[in-house]
Amino acid sequence: MVCIDDFAIRKRESYGTIMVDIETHRVIDLIPSRECGDVVEWLKTYPNLKVVSRDGSITYHNAITKAHPKAVQVSDRFHILKNLTLYCKEYLMKYFKAKIIIKVPKKSQVDLRPPSDASVTKKKLILEEKLDRVRYVKSDREISHEQRLLKKQELINTVRDMHKQKFSARAISKILQLSRQTVTRYLDEDVTAIHGSYSVKRKSILDPYLGEINVLIDKGVTLTAIETEIRQEGYKGSSSTLRNYAAGSKRLIRNTYNANNIAPENTELVERKLLIKLLYKQLGKVKGLDRKCLDRVNRQYPRYKDLIDIVNEFRQMLYDKNVGRIEQWIHRASGLNIREVTSFINGITRDIVAVKNAIKYEYNNGLAEGSVNKLKVIKRIMYGRNSFELLRKKLLWLEKRPKFN
Repeated sequence: MVCIDDFAIRKRESYGTIMVDIETHRVIDLIPSRECGDVVEWLKTYPNLKVVSRDGSITYHNAITKAHPKAVQVSDRFHILKNLTLYCKEYLMKYFKAKIIIKVPKKSQVDLRPPSDASVTKKKLILEEKLDRVRYVKSDREISHEQRLLKKQELINTVRDMHKQKFSARAISKILQLSRQTVTRYLDEDVTAIHGSYSVKRKSILDPYLGEINVLIDKGVTLTAIETEIRQEGYKGSSSTLRNYAAGSKRLIRNTYNANNIAPENTELVERKLLIKLLYKQLGKVKGLDRKCLDRVNRQYPRYKDLIDIVNEFRQMLYDKNVGRIEQWIHRASGLNIREVTSFINGITRDIVAVKNAIKYEYNNGLAEGSVNKLKVIKRIMYGRNSFELLRKKLLWLEKRPKFN
């Protein structure tokens, strides 16, 4: 019983194949190829193979079939489930916007009394706070700048407090490890932590053309066409200057749109990334999403519920080792008529025997994946003085050494 997998000798150029014994957990052999013919000849040198675990590679499927027609091929469960969730994520990225608006049912009891001035004021304050939070979200750079300002202002206040306590400039300089010129400057009441040139816009080579650039950006004209247009008018700057300005302008437009795109009354905004997380996690482990909100999403988007259901059903089928449900699952998933799910079904149908064996048996390809990681470590250690034959000998020699837990 063995598991096989490929590994990169030189990434995107040449690859090899590694074989690991499932019972002893040791590497048996490796070759500098993953081509079908080479793998067939290699596998024939091991005539006693009865069970082979692998990923979904059709090349390895064909090679094992030709070399050992009677061997049991087992596809790796991790790769099968990973492919399914990736296909479903790809579909949901197109199906949902970044934030979707969900209708919230109105409250059954309606208060007909006119609101008091205090409640109206409170609601206005809450609304203004939400609008401010949506309109402007500070970047990491701005947060870092504010932290530096606070730290510098604390230092200035410390210098002034020590001066009030009759410390001389020389003593303050020695205690705080500052130059005397800096201490003298901090004692000036007009000095603040904010630099004098902060928020002052510097002149740019783009300034004479900004009006025309903004108009063209609003019309959706490409940057290449914009650059051609302004160069005809005398622009001699670099393309990167234009690209950086256009990126900032588009970011500002996007943030303004998001600020105005506030959910109307009796609705709520749900982030797409939270719904995608349900492909991998249970509802209780997804922060920001509860059962009531999910039920409203499912009612408004029943196709999403069907997709999550088939993923959970497939995962449960793997856990329960219920091979008989695979045909029923394929029939139900095909009925969704989703291109991405259909691609996944075509893949497992082409290799259906190995997929059924993956559900039936406990074998997996984890040993091969771990051995490939070990192989990468050895490659890094031998970098610059490594031939494949030397790499093979060193790995096999290390495998023969006694292992201690």
